[in-house]
Amino acid sequence: MELRNLITFLKIVETGSFSKAAEQLRYSQSTVTVQIQQLEEELNVQLFDRIGKKIYVTEKGRELETHAQKMIDLSQKIASIGGEELELQGTLRIAALDSLITASLPSILREFHSRYPKVDLIVKTADNVFDAERQLSQNEVDLAIVTHDKRSAKHFVKTILKETRFVFAASPSRPLAQKQTVTLAEIAENDVIITNQQFYFSDMSNEDTKKTLEYIIKPRFDIWNPIGAMELAKQDCGIAFLPHYLIQDAVKKGELCVLNVPELNFTVWLQMLHHEQKAITPQMTAFCKLMKEIYPI
Repeated sequence: MELRNLITFLKIVETGSFSKAAEQLRYSQSTVTVQIQQLEEELNVQLFDRIGKKIYVTEKGRELETHAQKMIDLSQKIASIGGEELELQGTLRIAALDSLITASLPSILREFHSRYPKVDLIVKTADNVFDAERQLSQNEVDLAIVTHDKRSAKHFVKTILKETRFVFAASPSRPLAQKQTVTLAEIAENDVIITNQQFYFSDMSNEDTKKTLEYIIKPRFDIWNPIGAMELAKQDCGIAFLPHYLIQDAVKKGELCVLNVPELNFTVWLQMLHHEQKAITPQMTAFCKLMKEIYPI
């Protein structure tokens, strides 16, 4: 039996309405209806009387209300002492940037799966932080992992995990890769590879750097997928503007070089987001606990 369905049931009892419960839980009304149908089928009872446009909790529904609240309270107590890892089940839905899915997330998911093998994981791509926020707002995912600045985000709870930076990367065969320092003007003389969200520099809180890049850099390639942009740079098709965590393995292998550009000041932070109105599930708690172990604040 899914705790998620019990939480939805209690929210309907609290609000007296399927639609209000859906709104507060950030679900579609059809999702709420399906969850209650699942509960009624599992228990083989009717939980609500639907008379006209109003709903009324049945006697069996009132009985479930008492037990459901106890179950949720108990699950929270178990989660608080770490005991959830023994029996944790259900589903966790995560949105993450393409670059994070490629570079960082696989090892984190492997560790999470080793601790909680009965939890089903769904990972969706987010084009940028705004797309991640949209997915959270529409309850398509439970958590989002993105890179962005430290500005507070309305309606979202943000956990800062790790500082990172964006860099210009080039093939070792490119002449600029042999220089100790490189200017933005020199980079602009080359073919530049960016990804769409970076072109608009939406993650950039340093306004001076943002204006400088927007004024000087005119990209030759606008590749929406950062992995594709990295591969183009490896093939010496241009100089790519990418997160350092994505290219660090390629740098170690000698496939790419990081250009030293003193004018560039583009620091962002790896962070987790969840919607402020989202009911925190044990799966979310367990994943957040793991992320804080990997990236201690």
